[in-house]
Amino acid sequence: MAYFHFKIAEDEILTRLDKFLAKELPQFSRSLLAKCELLVNSKPAKPAQKIAAGDLIEVKVPPLKTLKIEPENLPLQILFEDSEILVVDKASGMVVHPTDHGGHVAGTLVNAVLFHLKKKASEDRRPGIVHRLDRETSGCLVVAKTEAAKTFLGKEFAERRVEKFYLALVAGKLKTPRGRIDAPMGRDPRDPTRRRVLTGAGAREAVTEFEVVEQFAEATLVRIKLLTGRTHQIRVHFQSIGYPLVGDPTYSTKKLNEKFAAPRMFLHAAELKFHHPKTKELVEFNSPLPTELKNYLRRLKR
Repeated sequence: MAYFHFKIAEDEILTRLDKFLAKELPQFSRSLLAKCELLVNSKPAKPAQKIAAGDLIEVKVPPLKTLKIEPENLPLQILFEDSEILVVDKASGMVVHPTDHGGHVAGTLVNAVLFHLKKKASEDRRPGIVHRLDRETSGCLVVAKTEAAKTFLGKEFAERRVEKFYLALVAGKLKTPRGRIDAPMGRDPRDPTRRRVLTGAGAREAVTEFEVVEQFAEATLVRIKLLTGRTHQIRVHFQSIGYPLVGDPTYSTKKLNEKFAAPRMFLHAAELKFHHPKTKELVEFNSPLPTELKNYLRRLKR
C-alpha cells in the first residue's frame, strides 16, 4: 500500500477532492483513486468532498498489480541509522523507488534498503519512502523504518516542517548575493513529464530561497533552501529566471551543456533537518559534495 500526503496551498483553486487527486497523482487511474482510503484533516473523506486551503490530505492507495521488489546488494552510503529511521547519501543516477508503471523494478534505492534491513521481497513499491530526490540528484534522504515513523515524517513533510538545503551550480553570474524566487508551478501542458512556471489553473505555490556561495567566470555556486517541495522545483525556478542548472538534461539547452561539459547535473541535497519521529528532537544531517562535483569546481577555478 502506498501513502501520500498533501497540504492544500492558500492559492490553490478550490475544487473537489477527487479532481485534486487526479491532478496530483496522474500515475493512478480515477477508478483506482476512487478505491483509496481518503482522510481530510485526519477524518475519513469521500471523493466528491470539497477541499479548502490549509486542508491536510492523506491518501492510502490499495496495492496495484503484484510486483515483487527484490532486495539487492547495492552500494548504500549510510549517514545515520537507529530503530526508527535510516538516513542515506543517495548517489546520482539511482532511482529512489520503482515506478508505478513497472519501470525501474531493479537497481533502486528501495531494493538496496530492503537488502540492508534484511527484509524479504516487498510488494510495496515505496516501503519507508516519505520523500524523494530526482534520479540525477545526489544527497541526503531519510527512510522510515517503522509505520509510526513513516506516518509522522509524512505529516512533517506535508506541513513543511522539514528543512531542505541544496547546493547547485547555475549557468551565468547571479546579480544579487541572495534572493527569493516565488513563482507558482505546475505540469507543462505540452509535456506532462516536465514542469514549468504557471499561473491560473494547475499552478501550485512554489518558493525557493538562495544565497551565492562562490562566483566563477561564467557560473555561480548557490546554496538553496526549499520552502515548498514541488517536483523539479529548483531546476524550473532557476531556468525561469535565466540561470539553468549546469548539466541539466531537461531544463537547460544542448548548447550550454556542451559548453560546460559537466560530469552530470550539478544538484546536491546537502542538508536535511527534521524532528526525530520518536524523540521529537531536531536532528540535522549533512552530505559532502561528491568527488566528481568537487573536481569539476576545481577545474572551473583554473
